[in-house]
Amino acid sequence: MNKQNKRDKDLLTRLNQDWKQLDQLGSPPIPTAHQMQEQLHLAKAAKRKAFQKELGMFVITALILLAVFTTVIFQAPKIFLIIQVSALVLAPIIFYILQKSKAKQEGSILS
Repeated sequence: MNKQNKRDKDLLTRLNQDWKQLDQLGSPPIPTAHQMQEQLHLAKAAKRKAFQKELGMFVITALILLAVFTTVIFQAPKIFLIIQVSALVLAPIIFYILQKSKAKQEGSILS
């Protein structure tokens, strides 16, 4: 009976040690204030870099569009006017058709 008790105690101590190891593995380490500030600083820098990249792409695209429209206006003003008038006429028609199809889809989904 003594050997059996000793085996049980050894088994229990090993199980307790294993459970403690599992608990340590399962809980993530809590970052310090310095680590949190460093992560925040890195995230802000990445966000700032992405913003600058997007802003640069926007400005370049805007300048290209402006150059194209300026060229079209001065080189072929008739084409520019035709495009503007057709857009003015076609835009409400397209909007009406899209709204009608959207309402029809919503009606079929609700039914």
